[in-house]
Amino acid sequence: MMARGRALRKQDLRELGWKALVAELGIVNATRFIMDLSEGAQDYSRLRRKLFAGKTIDELHAAIQHGQPTRGRN
Repeated sequence: MMARGRALRKQDLRELGWKALVAELGIVNATRFIMDLSEGAQDYSRLRRKLFAGKTIDELHAAIQHGQPTRGRN
C-alpha cells in the first residue's frame, strides 16, 4: 500500500482510487459513480460555449487577470 500524503503516479492513483471506491461502494455502485462523473465531462463544449458566448480572447484574459466572472452576453 502507498503511503498517505505522498504524490502518486497517475496509474497508481487511479488503481488505488478504484479499489477504494469498490471497497466502500461495491462494484456496481462504484461503476455507477464513475459513469455519473463522466456525464459532466461530455457537456464541457456546450457549457464552454454558453459561459463564454460573445467574449473575445482579450476580454476573457482581462477578466481572468482581474478575477472577474466570465459570463457570456445574453
